[in-house]
Amino acid sequence: MKSSRKFFKPVLIAITCLMTAGMASAQGITMATWGGGVGKGWREAFGKPFTAAKGYPVTIVEVPSPEAQIRAQKDAPKYNAAIASLFEAVQMYDDGLLEDFDPKDIPALKDVPEKFLLKTPAGRVVGVSTYFAYYGIAVNTDLAKSSDFSSWKELGNPKWKGKLAITRPVYSSAYDLTILSVASGGTEKDPAKGLPLLSALAGNSLAMYSSMAQMNQLLQRGEVVAAPYYSTRVWEMRREGMKNLQMVTPKEGGLSIPYLVVVPKGATGKNEYMQWLNYVAQPEGQIRLAELAGYMPLNSTAVLPPALEKELGQPLPALLQSLYQPDWMLIARTRKDRMSMVEKAMANAPK
Repeated sequence: MKSSRKFFKPVLIAITCLMTAGMASAQGITMATWGGGVGKGWREAFGKPFTAAKGYPVTIVEVPSPEAQIRAQKDAPKYNAAIASLFEAVQMYDDGLLEDFDPKDIPALKDVPEKFLLKTPAGRVVGVSTYFAYYGIAVNTDLAKSSDFSSWKELGNPKWKGKLAITRPVYSSAYDLTILSVASGGTEKDPAKGLPLLSALAGNSLAMYSSMAQMNQLLQRGEVVAAPYYSTRVWEMRREGMKNLQMVTPKEGGLSIPYLVVVPKGATGKNEYMQWLNYVAQPEGQIRLAELAGYMPLNSTAVLPPALEKELGQPLPALLQSLYQPDWMLIARTRKDRMSMVEKAMANAPK
């Protein structure tokens, strides 16, 4: 009997190891994204094709804030991938919440312009820079002409009193303050130059929107004429038939907002998530997502179909040239100070 136990014990250990390895390999990808069109786009553009090609399941979980989920699960991450804006990724990496990688392990990143990559001082990359949206002025053309907002400075015109909208300081400090500083002759390095214009925008605003769903409604119902907003949201509403909504890139430029696929520190399933990172770095999925949701590829080898370029209104390289790419690391690392500046500017906005 004792000899039988001695025989079976190593066999049971071996079986257990095989089962554990099988579970790990079948784990696949569980990725956190924002809701709405973002999650749907990821399933169709990346998730289903990846599963068909690699055999690993992909679960896209829609959450209000992927960054908040990573922070809440820092000791036991439930996701092995997540989407994040570049400035969010900077803050999470600084807080020790994200993995980094040798660029050689993700070869397609050589086709992404250096300014869109998030690199550590040692030259490692934090996640995969996959696509970008841009920040411009959304206009309801039933109420105003697109040409009325050819400059960011127009947002401070008193004639728009009570007819505009602005986002909360947490986002306005990163987006509005940056591009309004550029429009006022400065850069993200001297944000104080944008404060008078931001204060005037706040004074002209009917509402401070707290969600994109609220902002969509404000534009669709004609409650506001215009607002600084995200290209993808206008893209989505126009796809739904609201052709009276127009995205304007002012003459001073729009604001480029790159997004990364990141991996939470300590995430499981390294074999799978490395394959996922390499997959989303390729141009094909990025083009599919552009067609589905209006997020534009960061892989420079991506070529948009003619119909998509027509919908965009210009070639992709021309769009990129019209956008301002700030130092997102600087913005992220001074975010608290910028939020304080914005909160004071909004509090002192003309009544």
